[in-house]
Amino acid sequence: MNNLPIKFLAVTIQNFRGIPDELVVPLDAPLTVIHAANGTGKSTICYALEWLVTGKVDDLNGAALECQWGKGATTVSANCLIDGKLHVLTRTNTSLWITPDGEKKKKINDEFLLGMLTPTSVSGKSTIALRKAKRGWLRNSRWLYSNSLALLIDNNKADERQQIFADILGFGHLTSTLRDLRDYRKALPNTKGLADKVSGVKAEIETLKASLALSSPAKEAALDNLEAIFTAFPPAVEGTIPERLEAAQLRVNSFSQKQQREMAVLNTVYQQWTPYHGSLQQIETLRQSVDALTQEQKKASEDHSVRASELSDAQQKVSDAQRSLKWADDSLLTFHGWQTATSAQGVGGYFEQIDRSQAELEAAGFVELGWSSDRQTEWKKAIALLSANFQKIMELERQKSDLKANPVAPAIDFDEKARLADAAKNIRIRAEADFDAYTNVLGKLKVMGSEFAHAHDDPHCPLCNYNWPTTARLREEISSNMEVLAPALEAASSALTLARKDEQDAIKALELATSQKSAYETYLARSNSVYQELQSFAIRSTYFETMNVQDFSGMNMDGLANMNRRVTSAIQISGIFEKLSEVEKFFAITPASGAATRVSSAVASLGSYKKHFQDQFDQYEPARARLVLAVQGLLQAVQSKAGEIAGLNANIAAAVEISSSFDSHWRELFGDQPVSVESYDIMRQQLGQRGIDATTYTSMLDQCKAVVSVDADSAKLKKLEQELVQLTSKLRIGTGYIADADLAIEQYALHVKDFTASSLKPLLSPAAELFSRMHANEVYKGLGVSEGEDALKWTVFAEGHEPALDAEGKLSQGQRQDLALSLYLARARNTGGSFFLDEPIAHLDDLNRVAMLDIFRLVATSMPDMNLILTTASDSLARHMAQKFSSITDRHLLNMIHLEGNPRTGVKMTVQGNAAVPNNPGQTESLRE
Repeated sequence: MNNLPIKFLAVTIQNFRGIPDELVVPLDAPLTVIHAANGTGKSTICYALEWLVTGKVDDLNGAALECQWGKGATTVSANCLIDGKLHVLTRTNTSLWITPDGEKKKKINDEFLLGMLTPTSVSGKSTIALRKAKRGWLRNSRWLYSNSLALLIDNNKADERQQIFADILGFGHLTSTLRDLRDYRKALPNTKGLADKVSGVKAEIETLKASLALSSPAKEAALDNLEAIFTAFPPAVEGTIPERLEAAQLRVNSFSQKQQREMAVLNTVYQQWTPYHGSLQQIETLRQSVDALTQEQKKASEDHSVRASELSDAQQKVSDAQRSLKWADDSLLTFHGWQTATSAQGVGGYFEQIDRSQAELEAAGFVELGWSSDRQTEWKKAIALLSANFQKIMELERQKSDLKANPVAPAIDFDEKARLADAAKNIRIRAEADFDAYTNVLGKLKVMGSEFAHAHDDPHCPLCNYNWPTTARLREEISSNMEVLAPALEAASSALTLARKDEQDAIKALELATSQKSAYETYLARSNSVYQELQSFAIRSTYFETMNVQDFSGMNMDGLANMNRRVTSAIQISGIFEKLSEVEKFFAITPASGAATRVSSAVASLGSYKKHFQDQFDQYEPARARLVLAVQGLLQAVQSKAGEIAGLNANIAAAVEISSSFDSHWRELFGDQPVSVESYDIMRQQLGQRGIDATTYTSMLDQCKAVVSVDADSAKLKKLEQELVQLTSKLRIGTGYIADADLAIEQYALHVKDFTASSLKPLLSPAAELFSRMHANEVYKGLGVSEGEDALKWTVFAEGHEPALDAEGKLSQGQRQDLALSLYLARARNTGGSFFLDEPIAHLDDLNRVAMLDIFRLVATSMPDMNLILTTASDSLARHMAQKFSSITDRHLLNMIHLEGNPRTGVKMTVQGNAAVPNNPGQTESLRE
C-alpha cells in the first residue's frame, strides 16, 4: 500500500542534536505547542521526526546528528498510527526498524518506509533519484519550516515561492522536473551560428565556381618552365602541376640557399685573410718562447725539490730535538720538586736519616704516599672543607656537648593533666549553674566581690567603686554583707569557689606540662639539627673513617694544616715516582733501593740527554732557517714561470682559434686545395654565376604559380561542397533537438497545470474559508488560480471587485503567509496524520495572530484525523494558546510543552494539557534528559 497517513503519538529522542540524553515527548493531542527559547531544542524535535521518517534532514546540510555532550547511541523512536494501526518506528545511525502492533520487530530500509508513506506518482529514474524525490515529497507535505515561510514573504524570491506552494500542495516534484526541462532547453546550443556558417559556405562555393570558369593561357609556358628546371636539377618528377611545382620549388630553394651560404662563407674567408696569415707567424714565435720558459721552469722545479728534501730532513732533526728537550725539561721540573716535597714540615723526618724506598716510606708511617691519586685528591679537598668550616664545626661540637650535659626530660602524664583540666572545667560549669539557680544579680555581685577581695591585695572595691583604707577592711565589709545570704546560696557559693580553685590548679598543672612538652620537643629538634649538620661534614669529608675517630672534638687548625702539608707532599712525591718509572724505563736504568738515589740518577741521565739534543738543535736550526728562505724563493720562481707560460699559451690559443676558423671555412669551399689567391678568385666567379641562375629559376617558378592556383581552387571547391553537406546535417539535427525540447516542455507544462488544477479543486473551498478566517482585515474573501505565462498564478477575490486579483502583486507579506498556511491546513485535513509547523506566525501582526489562534483551535476541535505540532519562541503566543483552550475541560485537545536547558547541561520538559489525560491525572510531568 502507498500514501498511507501517519500520526505520531509520542517520540523518544536520545543523543540527537540539542538533546544529550533521552527525552520522551507526547504528541497524541490534536494540537501540540512546543514552547522554548531559541537554542533549547524545539526545532530538534521536528528534525528528529523528519530523520526518523525520511532518513535525512535537508536543513542540516550533512552536519553531525550526535549531540556534542551526548551519551549513548543516536536514536529516535516513535509510537505512531500508520493507516490507523499502531506501529513503533525506531532509527539509529545504522538501521531502521518497524514493529506493527502485536507483531515482531523487523528491520526495513528507507525505500520500504518511503513507499508506504508517499504516492506511486512520485518516482525517479534511479534508486537515488527515487529516494530523493520521495523524501522531498514527504518532507514538504508534512513539515513547514520557518525558512520556507520566510521565502514566502520575500518579494525577490518568486521562483522559490512558487516551488514552496507546489511543495505544500504535494506536486513540488513535478515543478522541479519542469524546471529541469527548461534548464535543459536553455543549455542546448544555439543554431543561429550554424545557419550563418551554412550561408557563408554557399557564397564561397559560388565565387570559386565563377573563378574556375575562366581558362589560364599561361599553362603551356608553366609546363615548359618546369621541364627546364628538372633538366637543370634531375631527375624529373611526374604527377599533377601542383605536385611537380612543389618538387621544383624545393630543388630551386635548395640550390639558392646553398649558393647564398657558400657566398657568405667566401665573404668570411675574405675578411679573415689578413688575420690568418698574421696568426701563423705569431704562433711560431710564441711557441719558441714557451719552450724556453718551460726549460727554465723545469730547472727551478728540480732545484726546489732538492732544497725541499734538505729542508724536510733539517725540519725533522729540529722537531725531534725540540720534542726531546721539552720532555727533558718537564721531567727535570718534576724532579726539582723533590727537595721541596721531602723537606716539608711533618714529612721531612721520613727522609733525614736514610735513603728509603717508596715501600719503606709507607711502612715508616707516610701512609698517604700509598693512597691512589683519587683518594689523595679527595682527602686534600676534605681538609680544605674542614678548614673553611672549622669554627662552625667546633661550635656545633660545643652545642652537642652542652645538649648532652643539659638534657631535657619529657612531660609526664600530659594527657592525664589535660583530662583533669577539662573535668575541672566541667565541674566549675555545673557549680556556676547551681549557684545561678539560687541567687539573683545582687547575690552574684557579692560573691564575685568576695572572690576578688580574697584573690587580690587592692583595697579598691570593684562593686561600689569605693577606696577603703585597707584590704582587710574591704574583706570585712564584704564578709559582713555575705552573712545575709541564704544557707543554700552560701553552700552553692562555697562549692563554686572550690570548683574555680580546682580549675585554676588543674590549668596551672596543664600549663606546666605543656611548657615541659614544648621544651622537650625543642631540645629534640635542636639535637637532631646539630647531629645532622655534624654528620653532613663527616660524610662529605670522610674524616671519621680516615682519622679513625668518633667525632670532631679532637680536630684543630694546626692538625688540619699538618695533614694538608702531608697530603700535598704525598701528591708531589707520587708524581715524582711516576716520572721516575718513566725515565728509568726510557734510559733502561736499573732502579736503586733508595728514592733519593733514584732521583739523582734520573736527573743525571736527563742532563746528558738534554745536552745531546741541545747540540742537535744548535746544529740544524740555522740550516733549517736558511733552507726555508731558499725553498720559498724557488717556489716563487716556479710559479712565476708558470704564469708567463700560461699567458703565452693563451695568446697561442687565440691565434690558433683565428687560423682554425679560417681553415674550417676554406675547407668547406675548397676541400684540400692549398690556400691561394687564384683559387679564391675562381670560386667567387662561380658563385656569382650561380646567383644569377637562382634568380632565373625563381622567376620561372612564379610564372607557374598562376596555373597551380586554378588546380588549388578546384580542390578547395570540392572540400567546401563536402563541408556544406555536413553543416546542413548538423543544422537539421540541432533544430530537431530544440523542437523536441520545446514540445516536451509544452506537454509537461500542460500536465503540471492539469494536475495542479485537479489537486486544487478539492482544496480551494476549504482553503478559501481558512484564508478568510485568518485574514483579519476582511478585504479578501476567496482564493482562485488563473493561467500565467509559465505556470498557474494565485488569485484572490475582494469585496467590490468582480475580476480576480493577482495575489503576488496585491497580497502583503503577512497575507502571503496566510495563503500558504491556508493551503497547508486544507491539504493536511484531506491527507490526515501529523503535520509540523515551525514558527508559523512569526511574521504576522497581533490582529492576524489572534485570528490564526482561532484557526488552530478550529483545527483541533473539528479535524480529528490530523494532529498539528507547532513550535514557537513567543511567551505571549503560548499564553494565549493556553487561554484559547482553557474553557474546554472534557476533551484532551492541547499539549503545551515547555523546554528549558541547553545541550551541555540537559533539557528539562514540562507538559501541560487542557484536560486530564488518562493514566496521567496530574496533567503535568517533568522529564530531564
